[in-house]
Amino acid sequence: MRPLVRILLRHGVAYTEFSEVLRAVFAEVAGDEFGLPGKRQSQSRIAILTGLTRKEVARLVNTNFGRDVDENKRDIHRVARVLVGWHQDPEFTGPYGVPLEVPFESPDGVSFSELVRRYSGDMAPRAMLDELLRVGAVEELGNDWFRVLTRSYIPEKLAPEALERMAKVIESFVTTVEINLKKERPGAGRFERIVLSDQGLSEEQLIEFDLHIRRRGQEFLEELDDWLSGQPAPPEDEKIYTGVGIYHFVRGEKVELEGLESRVNDPERD
Repeated sequence: MRPLVRILLRHGVAYTEFSEVLRAVFAEVAGDEFGLPGKRQSQSRIAILTGLTRKEVARLVNTNFGRDVDENKRDIHRVARVLVGWHQDPEFTGPYGVPLEVPFESPDGVSFSELVRRYSGDMAPRAMLDELLRVGAVEELGNDWFRVLTRSYIPEKLAPEALERMAKVIESFVTTVEINLKKERPGAGRFERIVLSDQGLSEEQLIEFDLHIRRRGQEFLEELDDWLSGQPAPPEDEKIYTGVGIYHFVRGEKVELEGLESRVNDPERD
């Protein structure tokens, strides 16, 4: 889960948001795929299978497992709540709704610290300010006064296409693992193999290995693509979508493999 959590935190997805998605997925999968033969799946049984309360299950079922929830009513990240409050609260906005510049502390209550207390519960104001400064949502004006620059909290922007690709890669791989965990005999299931460097590699050897994967892996994928492209298209109602993915992993300390693309294309290398 650590790589997934790193991605979520890097792009501003808090635990409360992710846990709500997980609740919905647990309830939907339990309802769709774990019913008893000949019986309609009940909300009570979904609660038993998932560990959710019956009240939570009823809420999720009634909102089409979260799909029908008004975006404005979703529980949002506490950092985002502070930014929204800074743009909407009459005490923190001036003429025409322009957000006020505020001091960190002030005896009259109009301050960044008061804003955080109002919209972020028990979050320490200084920690909140540090995060907003880090992502460029707020700028310091001097003398401990601050101006808000954006209404949105996105630590690092992630293109929708990149998010969709990540989701498809994870879903495809985990689905293959799931099927292979259920296989009853050798040769069943789907192709899934792995090769490991049991004794480890030096950094230079790792770079060479990465180059080798890039060359041979690309060649193999192009060969598969040529084979798939040469097949006649089946009727629409008989189509089965399939594919193969190859990935390189490195465990332990992070290793930066910089400049590999130029080295891959270097004509002086074998």
